[in-house]
Amino acid sequence: MLDVLIAGAGPVGLWLAAELRLHGVEVTVVERRAAPDGRSRAVGMQAGTLDTFATRGLAERFVERGTPVPTGHFGAATTRLDFATVGAVHPFMLALGQSVTEQLLEEHAVGVGARVLREEEVVSLSQGPDAVEAVIRADGVHRTVRARWVVGCDGTQSAVRRAAGIEFPGQDTTLTGWLADVELDDPPTAPLAATGPAGSFLAAPIGDGVHRLAGLSTATMHRGAGEPLTLEEVREQTRALLGRDLGMRNPRWLSRYGNATRQAARYRAGRVLVAGDAAHMFFPAGGQGMNVGIQDATNLGWKLAATLQGWAPDGLLDSYDTERRPAARAVIDNTRAQLALFAAASPEQIALRDVWSASLAEPRTNRQWARRIAGFDDPLPAGTAPDAHPLAGTRLAGLVLDSPEAETETGTEAEAEAAAAAAAATAHPFMHRGRPLLLDLDGTRTPCPVPGLEQHTATVDTEASEPVWREVTAVLIRPDARIAWAGTDTDPRRRAAGCRAALRTLCR
Repeated sequence: MLDVLIAGAGPVGLWLAAELRLHGVEVTVVERRAAPDGRSRAVGMQAGTLDTFATRGLAERFVERGTPVPTGHFGAATTRLDFATVGAVHPFMLALGQSVTEQLLEEHAVGVGARVLREEEVVSLSQGPDAVEAVIRADGVHRTVRARWVVGCDGTQSAVRRAAGIEFPGQDTTLTGWLADVELDDPPTAPLAATGPAGSFLAAPIGDGVHRLAGLSTATMHRGAGEPLTLEEVREQTRALLGRDLGMRNPRWLSRYGNATRQAARYRAGRVLVAGDAAHMFFPAGGQGMNVGIQDATNLGWKLAATLQGWAPDGLLDSYDTERRPAARAVIDNTRAQLALFAAASPEQIALRDVWSASLAEPRTNRQWARRIAGFDDPLPAGTAPDAHPLAGTRLAGLVLDSPEAETETGTEAEAEAAAAAAAATAHPFMHRGRPLLLDLDGTRTPCPVPGLEQHTATVDTEASEPVWREVTAVLIRPDARIAWAGTDTDPRRRAAGCRAALRTLCR
């Protein structure tokens, strides 16, 4: 019997497989495609995703292959979002084709022991009290496998979600935009955005001499998502929206995309769970789709491993649904708001876009939305004590360390240098094994003897860190880089008691 069967070898399924393998869980991933998709559906890797990869020592593999983009957009607002303000180790969005992302994630997942089977797909499921029977089709032949748990990471048309009886309510497409991955003879020198009565236009490099162009034209936005898109139409739309066609040629991919928006009614049905696009779909505004899915997998991985291995407290696995559904709902809301700005056509709508652009020029508002788009401020349901520290429940960010005791395992010399640089400033090197981390920040070594708990001592660079960290004497960090508890007490006994109470929410 398999421990976990994952349907779908996209970024979410591959990352989940690797996270489970950190805890020794046996994982098989099945994927109906024979090879990774050469089209780059997702081309924006947000700072929050890079920070997640950094907690496992992997971020530099992606940074080396991508193009850093220091600013982002909110809809068609003319004021850009400044990612330098978000408190991330990598304060930028990384332009990187999804095909490269999948290649690197598959190498990682297979390297840590996951099994990936291509040209195979789950077609039906039946659940029992202790296992799931999954029927898998491969080369026209059906076979049945048993797994303790099944996770659907198989996209918006998820066969796993349907077989589990999980509803997927929402709205169908009512308007469409277009995108084109092309070479340009007259490329912009920086990410480009344009707005006007004709609609909205974006252009950004995605590597290998290719630019992603995306537009929403008020004249064509009611064309069907399945209607073919030609290079000539892209030229016409670009001229109408931008005033020139940038010398586009040699298209790699042309497509229309719609605003269909749906979310799974629940993320768990018995021993079946869903993540990524199988759990939510929304208009691709701000490059958030893949990034939200990666956070789904990071949240789910350690909780499912803990459940399998018997160290999860009651309700831990259910908290995956409790935490991740509101996070996706917040993204759905902001993508709908962005779409309203993209599609602005009436004088009133255009005025709204102008007012919002002016609002984003205010530094606090700009930082708030830069953090949200980058993936750092997704909401977590209230459940902490009334006197909990403001950091409780947030993602680790804005903490700069003076001299942590870091032990890193690296391969190439470049990886070693990158790891050494990170070790000088962040808690990421302590998190490579995916265990809860207790970080002692005043040198008293708070005693919390729990098997599997990482404990390290470091000191805070108070000048470089955000002010909220300056009185913190110890912090307990979950495997997904969420802060479970932050203490300011200088008494080691009281602090240990607070830490142990928080630990009971993570493990028995």
